[in-house]
Amino acid sequence: MEGSPRGSCGDCGAGIVVIGRALEDGLCKLCREEASVLGAAVVPAQTGPAGQETCLGRDGDGLCGRKSLPSRSVCGVHRVQELAGEVA
Repeated sequence: MEGSPRGSCGDCGAGIVVIGRALEDGLCKLCREEASVLGAAVVPAQTGPAGQETCLGRDGDGLCGRKSLPSRSVCGVHRVQELAGEVA
């Protein structure tokens, strides 16, 4: 998709092609569907939690050390684990 506008999901920070619904809400398909299921308004977060830059870990123990995702207190690895736990 050469030449397609690219950006980051406003919720999880994943790289997205900004076309279609992403033009409206700035979210990736997974975050858009998650917001829909949760009944949340589809409004992308502009910033993460105040002062939060380091992943707190899945259990909040703070031992991860990776950079947290925008609007999340966890990194991508722990976010995937959270989502996998919700499905299981």
